[in-house]
Amino acid sequence: MTRLFLLAATAAVLAGCASSPPAGPPGKHLVYRDSSGNAIRQFDYPDDAFCRRVESAAGRGARCQAEPAAGLGAQATLRYNPPGVIVHGHYADMARCRADTGTMSAGVELVQACVAK
Repeated sequence: MTRLFLLAATAAVLAGCASSPPAGPPGKHLVYRDSSGNAIRQFDYPDDAFCRRVESAAGRGARCQAEPAAGLGAQATLRYNPPGVIVHGHYADMARCRADTGTMSAGVELVQACVAK
């Protein structure tokens, strides 16, 4: 599922994603939540506009927000190529981080492997 998201998100970013994002406060942290509302992963994008482009392709479980999610215990660093943007990923725990970064989609490169926060 995560591999599919990363592929879709990368495609949306590369395509420029012309659709309008849903209205909401500006934020550069794309936070994914499970059905109970718990944060399971977060990606920190360079700015709100970039985050909104990815959010529009990410689905209902992900929303851009101004403040980072609390309680995420692992992190990794990714690069989206093109455009060569570095993105910091935060995950609920090491198992989630390793599962999500085990195989990357085309256009996404793992720069720094999972480490505990």
